[in-house]
Amino acid sequence: MLDRFQSLILFVLSLFVRIPLWFYGKYVLPIVYVLPVFQSYKTDNFVYASKLVEEVVNASDIIDICRAHGFEAHEHIVKTQDGYLLTVHRIVSRRTAIRELTLKKKPVVYFHHGLLTNSELFLLGESTQKCLPFLLVERGYDVWLGNNRGNKYSRKHINLSSKSSQFWDFSLDEYAIFDIPDTLTYILNITRQPKLTYIGFSQGSSQAFAAFSINPQLREKIKLFIGLSPAMIPRSLSHPVAKFLVRCPPELLYAIFGTRAILPSTVFWQQLLGPINYMKVVDWSLIYLFNWKSNHIGTTQKQVGYPHMFSPSSVKSVAHWFQIINSERFQMFQENVSQLYSSVPSLHSKLHRCAPFPVQVIENMPMMLIYGDQDILIDMDTTKQNLMRNLNDLTLVELQGYEHMDTLWANNVEELVFYPLIKKLDEVHRNENSSDTDTDTSSN
Repeated sequence: MLDRFQSLILFVLSLFVRIPLWFYGKYVLPIVYVLPVFQSYKTDNFVYASKLVEEVVNASDIIDICRAHGFEAHEHIVKTQDGYLLTVHRIVSRRTAIRELTLKKKPVVYFHHGLLTNSELFLLGESTQKCLPFLLVERGYDVWLGNNRGNKYSRKHINLSSKSSQFWDFSLDEYAIFDIPDTLTYILNITRQPKLTYIGFSQGSSQAFAAFSINPQLREKIKLFIGLSPAMIPRSLSHPVAKFLVRCPPELLYAIFGTRAILPSTVFWQQLLGPINYMKVVDWSLIYLFNWKSNHIGTTQKQVGYPHMFSPSSVKSVAHWFQIINSERFQMFQENVSQLYSSVPSLHSKLHRCAPFPVQVIENMPMMLIYGDQDILIDMDTTKQNLMRNLNDLTLVELQGYEHMDTLWANNVEELVFYPLIKKLDEVHRNENSSDTDTDTSSN
């Protein structure tokens, strides 16, 4: 009886949100969209800073973005052990011959994006010099960009349709158990290299921590791990709306947003609002929800980054993060338990404790974490505590005044982020090459 009553309450609450959104999308937006006054308003006085900016903003995919910068993106498909088909992108210079990719071994660098984004994220600098993958390709690295299941580039499964709820039944657990290990294994097989460097932004770092913690064999394949704004156990959000969503049960999130994709209509909103207004809406939303001031990110960078910033993911993956914030533990997804036990915390904790991602077992892995001291989405004290056994191999770079997105897009990101990162990367590979040479000499 209690379960039915709570389900009824959640359903009624969801109606207060879903009915206005449905009415607005069904009747109001189509009318507004075709009004001549609105069409003029959304495009007037918009001037692109350069031809490159215009080409990237109007690019339809990562192929177009790379070509605008003078590079190529080769697409590969990874089939995970549970049947998802993930697209990964290999970034190459136009001067590179196909034969050279197979014959010449280069050190491999893999990038992984954050929550609700995709592989384009790392290529959205306002200039080529502000796109780290392009800089690394020019320095002779073999650069790959990955994608999570469900985003723009990975919406296929060998059996399931992306229209089904089953397709979207995934969270950090599946990223760590399947997506990351299967993708890295594929890349190392293609490149015939024993190890690679992993660069993760935000959740891209979290997925790596989670995967490394439960997969000892995977840890052996990592030469260097670099985390940009690395999230593990985020701080609790302060805004009342965000705080309400974080604290509400997953059932209410599912009632409001459904059980499939979140952010499925981003492109529609971009077309509806136009470049100027869309940028303003995103800016306002980030300030409203996360109190991001974006003082270090210029207008041109926002024009380039915001149109390609968001990509769908599952509602369950967002609910998983809310569970981590509430429990203050880097843990696996908490499946439904009896309403009777969950309503009595003392009973619940005694009968069920969700399995953690045991990051404390990670050791002897060279790491570099770059983050801002104004980033409210990370808690570096907790992160360092969880990585206690790896502190001897841990390099920390704290940047004054930096927020979450600044490690990718800040005005001075080349000087404060990219150059130290490249120096560390070159150093690791130089040391390994020296040790390999010494080994070869001694064997002779």
